[in-house]
Amino acid sequence: MDFEFTEEQKLLQKEVRKYLAQEIEPIADEYDRKGPMSKENALKFLKDLKPFGYVGTLVPEQYGGPGLDHIYWGILYEELRRAYAGLGGIVGITSASTMGIVASTNEELRQKILPSLVAGEKIICTAITEPNYGSDPSGVDTQAVLDGEDYRINGTKMWISNGTIADYVIVVAQTDPSKGAAGICQILVEREKSPFLAEEIHKLGVRSFPTAELVFEDCHVPKKNLLYPVGEGYKRTITALNHARANAAIASVGIAQAAVNASIRYAKERVQFKKVIGSFQLIQEMVADMLIEVEAARLLTYRAFYLIDKGVKCRKEVSMAKAFATEMGVRVTSKAVEIHGAYGLAEELAVERYFRDARCYTIPDGTTEIQKLIIGREVLGMQAFV
Repeated sequence: MDFEFTEEQKLLQKEVRKYLAQEIEPIADEYDRKGPMSKENALKFLKDLKPFGYVGTLVPEQYGGPGLDHIYWGILYEELRRAYAGLGGIVGITSASTMGIVASTNEELRQKILPSLVAGEKIICTAITEPNYGSDPSGVDTQAVLDGEDYRINGTKMWISNGTIADYVIVVAQTDPSKGAAGICQILVEREKSPFLAEEIHKLGVRSFPTAELVFEDCHVPKKNLLYPVGEGYKRTITALNHARANAAIASVGIAQAAVNASIRYAKERVQFKKVIGSFQLIQEMVADMLIEVEAARLLTYRAFYLIDKGVKCRKEVSMAKAFATEMGVRVTSKAVEIHGAYGLAEELAVERYFRDARCYTIPDGTTEIQKLIIGREVLGMQAFV
């Protein structure tokens, strides 16, 4: 069992960390306070980060991507989320959703859409969640009704990452409610050709990361924009959630590591009772607990990435990583606020942002409670929910 990165991976990590420290970390708080990032700024950052492999990270070289694996993904996004979690969300969703196009059985669509995505010229997202459906994608209410050569889409999607700035949206919709999961499809909506309404949802954390309510009203989309034959949509959606959950876990690891680093620096500088607070036993205990939790979450998450790359069934391992890492992020960033005392509540220091950002990852892509039910089902062979 090898826990070491390769020399090439270590070099990438070193180069990315140096770049982010110089160019991204210093502006993260400023951009976070501005709220949801504009499309213009998002595209600029995509272009800046492209040389490191952030754009279309997993896209094979034959389609113009870097052709990296999930371990590289973990390295890249742990570092970016540590530096600026909001930006990491924008870039990560674009890269992950691009893989939805790569995995499609629609070669014509791949050839048409992929070039602009891997070039960092367009933004894409995936729309699954609805006002009444989150953890159960088989029950989506959004309808895609065949109308001649088009599908007519009607419905509302909620909490859609990148929704207000996306050029393309992969919409998960129901073609025939009587078929249940077998009627689910994935269809690509091109915003310019098939307009829809998008309204920003303002959140507790990762405030730069656009999150939207999308409303489709008789939105006509060519049936040639189906990513897969009808009936495969549900299975493909569940597969995509595996990656999304591992991505949420590595986001939490990155944010928590940032909180640990800030706490160590502060504990070495802050003086009380004529001693630096890092010499106090209770502060050392908190720092030790934080480090243990971050490292445990990191190991669980990279194991999940490794298994995804192996192509083996790993729902249990992915859910373990997601459940532990995201809850760990809340605990660790809370301790960071405590170590900083009143300054931990002030916007002038980044730890309050880390705390807000971390809290936003326990819920998306299946809550902690859902992850535990998945783990229980995989171990016991019993379904706790239908």
